[in-house]
Amino acid sequence: MTHGSHTVTILGSGTMGAGIAQVAVTAGWEVELSDINEATVGAAIAGILKKLNRLVEKGRLTAAQRDDAARRLRVAAWPGSFTECEMVIEAVFEDFQTKVEALAPIVSALPSDAIIASNTSSLSIGRIGEGIGRPGCTVGMHFFNPAPLMKLVEVIAGSDTDPAITDRAVAIAESWGKIVARAADMPGFIVNHVARPYYLEAFRILEEGLAPADAIDAALCDLGGFRMGPLTLTDLIGQDINTVTTRQVFEALGRPPLLAPSPLQEKLAADGHFGRKTGRGVYAYETDAAPPAIEVEPKPLAIGAGLSAAMDDFVARATDATGSDLQRYIFGRILVAIIAQAALAYERGVAPKKDIDTALKHGTNYPKGPFEWAGQIGPQCCGRLLEALNGEVRDNRFAVPGLLKAGA
Repeated sequence: MTHGSHTVTILGSGTMGAGIAQVAVTAGWEVELSDINEATVGAAIAGILKKLNRLVEKGRLTAAQRDDAARRLRVAAWPGSFTECEMVIEAVFEDFQTKVEALAPIVSALPSDAIIASNTSSLSIGRIGEGIGRPGCTVGMHFFNPAPLMKLVEVIAGSDTDPAITDRAVAIAESWGKIVARAADMPGFIVNHVARPYYLEAFRILEEGLAPADAIDAALCDLGGFRMGPLTLTDLIGQDINTVTTRQVFEALGRPPLLAPSPLQEKLAADGHFGRKTGRGVYAYETDAAPPAIEVEPKPLAIGAGLSAAMDDFVARATDATGSDLQRYIFGRILVAIIAQAALAYERGVAPKKDIDTALKHGTNYPKGPFEWAGQIGPQCCGRLLEALNGEVRDNRFAVPGLLKAGA
């Protein structure tokens, strides 16, 4: 098939589908939106047009560009829309059966070389491809919310995905102004695989009573330069969504102790305290100040001389910022857990180091990628801190990955 004007059909016109549609249409593509609920499609198109108007007001689009984009945005017509479609992006509910049922009816109408992309954040691309009978054409394109603002797209090849399909998906995402990280078809891909200890160790420190939530968040922002502390971020993501992703990745990887779910976080989700969207999570959002909603009577930090020395060395190499012993402990413990998880992900074949760093910097706005940080600190220094931390826990979760062992 020869592609003239590029056409993409997007299945699902919720927040993600509409966001991806805005990205594609402003990049010059013909965009057809589809949803089981026609009213949702109309509302999504109206919302996109409103956002394009705002971009004109801010001087980021000309009025002519907006009008041109508006002409290229329309409701998909079944089945005619699919016969000249270069790409389909599925952005429906994060459930395997729902995704397969959304894609299966249109597969026979698509050109033989059309890209079939799923915007899943954690489901197997190979399984989805098999489920719709087109594994060679199926690829993952995981956009991050909000899609028009977040630069990262994870592109995931299933075990039977044609490499030419993957390469085209990468090229398209880059032509839309995105930064691409290639990932293997493994649980959580890169971001949801590597970033989990950022949240989990923060919850563990809270559970241990070492510091209140706002102190934990402040340590990461003040010493590490993170834009948002881990507990504030889980409230923004939604405790319900964050716990489900943690549980999925934990189970799919064979229950590694570093990724064990937090009982405190799971209780928040079970009690309906999802965070900002419900007005209460780790923090209470009744007022602008949003104080912690979980009371903690802080216990004194008591660590041995070996751990203290390893922590001091690690933190001095990681940051020029100064802080209390407790702040340094919180920052060092969480950062080295992320570095360990990145090393484990690399050893599992999730992605090359460069792609892991790219994904964490542009998908979660980390100030540095974990391997960039490990290079600055020194792998052996990271390994010494992990070994010292592991001596203080019973679950062996800080076991040193091979990549960080002396002489590796």
